This record gives sequence, C-alpha cells and structure tokens, in this order.
Amino acid sequence: MRKFEMKRWCKALLMIAVPVIMLSSCSKDDEVSADYMGTWSAVVTVSESGNSIQCKDKFTFTQSGFSDLLQLRDPSTGKYIDYMKLNGSMTVSGNALNMKVTEIGVSTFDVTGYPTGSIVMYKEGSSVFTSLFSQTGQSQNVKSVYEVSGSKMTLKTDNNNDGDYTDDGETTVYTKE
Repeated sequence: MRKFEMKRWCKALLMIAVPVIMLSSCSKDDEVSADYMGTWSAVVTVSESGNSIQCKDKFTFTQSGFSDLLQLRDPSTGKYIDYMKLNGSMTVSGNALNMKVTEIGVSTFDVTGYPTGSIVMYKEGSSVFTSLFSQTGQSQNVKSVYEVSGSKMTLKTDNNNDGDYTDDGETTVYTKE
C-alpha cells in the first residue's frame, strides 16, 4: 500500500475508532467489581476502496475511567500493531456509561507510511488533541450503554449524538480477555 493510501486508511480508521470505547479494571479489595470492569476486545474488518484491514478494538474499564486501544493487523506478520489510544474519565449509572476522552494518542509512522506501534499521547487542551477531534467530527463526550452476558459485552455507542443506538456501527460485541 502506498504512503498516501496508508494515510487515507489511517484517517478513515481514526474516524471510525474515536467513538468506540472500552476500558481497564481496578478495584479495592472490599468492593465487588462491576460486570463492565476489565479488558474486552473485538476484531473487525474495515474495507475501503477495495482494500481491507483487520482491526482489534481493545477496551479496559475501571470504576471511573477507561482506555481504548485500536490495533491494526499487519498482513505480512499476522501481528497486531498499536495504532490509536484513547484514555478518559467515566461515570456509570445503571447500564449507561458517560465517557469523556481526556487523552488521545496516535502511532508514529515509519518512512514507508506504516504505523510503528509507538503511540504518542496528547492531553486535553493541547492543540494536537483539539485537531484530532476536529478532523474526525466526533465528540469528546461519548454516551454508551452496555449489557454483559457471560464473557460477552454488547456495547452500544451513540456515535452521531442523535439520541439512539440504531445507526450503522453503533453496536459492537466484545469478548472478555
């Protein structure tokens, strides 16, 4: 894939990935962990202009925060490469998750235009943080609902802020790691 095509792919993936969110686990010894807490992952294939790439979306939820790591599968090695990461704060009410992205990171690229897997993070308030969100048209505040059944979590995210979870790409099923 040429450098130009890879950058276009990365921009398309960034637009898809920003609203998607999952999170990491941490609890006090005397607390019962909520069923959403822990690390969850989903593998999806994204296609554009006749090319497709396999992506792993890996979320970690804690009681009050989250981390969402998007990885791209390198077709030549079969290994996943870290591409983008979101960190943030979260409040939970019933099965509703209200998340606010407070940090965003994107992989650096090698001379051929492929991601290196080395993610540079940008904090809320920085010009790069603001620029990344304006490029995607996504909100820094994300509303989701979840349902856990055994080792599966169905996460519905209102990507376009229209008040529902019925649009394409707004429902993803994750597996607990």
